[in-house]
Amino acid sequence: MSYVEKAFWDYLKTTLFGGVRILFSKRLILFSLILFVTSVMTTGAVVLQSQTSETISIGEFTLLELTFMMQISIALGFIISGLVSKKLNTLIRFILLLIVVVITLVVLLIENISDLIFQYFPLVAFLSWAFLVPLASFAFSKGMFDNKITGSVLFLGKPTTDHKSIFSGVMTLVAIASLLWNIVMAYIGFTENRLSYLVLGIIGIVVAFLIILVVQGWIFNDDIFNTTLGFFFVMTLPNQIMIFLTSVTGSESIITSFDYFFVIFSLLYSAQNISRRVKMKGVVIDPSEKSKKKVREDPFRIGRFIGFVGGEGVVLIYLGLALGFHLIQLQIMSGVALVWEDIFGTLSFSEGYHDITMVFMVIILILVCIVYTLQRGKGYWAAEIYRFDFLPPYEDLVDYMERIKRGEISKTDIALTVGKKAVEASGVGVFSAARKFRDKIFGEKNKSDQS
Repeated sequence: MSYVEKAFWDYLKTTLFGGVRILFSKRLILFSLILFVTSVMTTGAVVLQSQTSETISIGEFTLLELTFMMQISIALGFIISGLVSKKLNTLIRFILLLIVVVITLVVLLIENISDLIFQYFPLVAFLSWAFLVPLASFAFSKGMFDNKITGSVLFLGKPTTDHKSIFSGVMTLVAIASLLWNIVMAYIGFTENRLSYLVLGIIGIVVAFLIILVVQGWIFNDDIFNTTLGFFFVMTLPNQIMIFLTSVTGSESIITSFDYFFVIFSLLYSAQNISRRVKMKGVVIDPSEKSKKKVREDPFRIGRFIGFVGGEGVVLIYLGLALGFHLIQLQIMSGVALVWEDIFGTLSFSEGYHDITMVFMVIILILVCIVYTLQRGKGYWAAEIYRFDFLPPYEDLVDYMERIKRGEISKTDIALTVGKKAVEASGVGVFSAARKFRDKIFGEKNKSDQS
């Protein structure tokens, strides 16, 4: 595999498998299993009820009522215990979870309060996940390109004067395809009086135009930032494709499976990202502590929130929101999501989810651009990568290779020419250039080995 392939797959493996290791670590495996068992059991209960025309009852309650009560109680238990159990061990945190579950079950027996919780908590969890999925996509994109390993490999030899994103041609073609698709969708929405298609199409047109300008380097003079936004757009593009599949096939089975893939991806990446933040001194363990290591300021203050509730507390909150996201789909399947019908009308779960996710994607995109502009690309946005500027231009290398094929020069000549270009770029002698290169790349490693 090439450097680029290895760097990409290493980043992907670190993201996904790192999240799995965290969710199934000793301190969190119990809660992850509770999430899995609860989701399977509640889904099974809803499917069982849908297979019969008679209402299944257990005592004074129907099967669906007990199912929804239990899932809401556990979801709220995850969230509340995550908020207040920063310094508690796993056993105490589990006991706190049980206490919250019992209290919630008792509260749900009160008719007026139970109706309020039944309808609005799943909706809040749904909206939270619709926001967290594109947020995780942006964080994934930024983490891949603003990275000393993957970023350095992907931007190898790319001059800072070239403000276009990498793969700018491909991203532009994707944006143009999205532009055409959204024009068609807006036209369908206008002619068929489908407001969701019309609004989403107009939003898609604006975003596609913006991405074309960004990846071509016509707005921001930062190729890394431009690449991050372009890749973020590519990751969120499936929302439009999913709506198209729903409208064409009339089936939501493919959509639902794809949605949950992104939910699982967001959960795994968020768990890995939170763990990484916890390991960064002075960021989340105790906000009052001063870091010995320089940490870039987070303009969105996410680190402060993680520092307040703790890394494991944030993961528990994510688990609770995931259960709430799953719950509202079960309610829609059972025909009891009254608030959903009031807000989204006849939209299906998938259509409503993708519409809201697209809106949040645009909000995140605009917010990121505004903050980047206000901070002038400094601080949090200043990528720490090695560009290896001393390398000769790519065009020169191609020319040398062609001359080698024609037999005009030997391989030894090209090695000497490349070395000469590197020395000229460094402005020092051969040995000084070599030492400078060695110290730049391996200096930090040597220091750590000596310590």
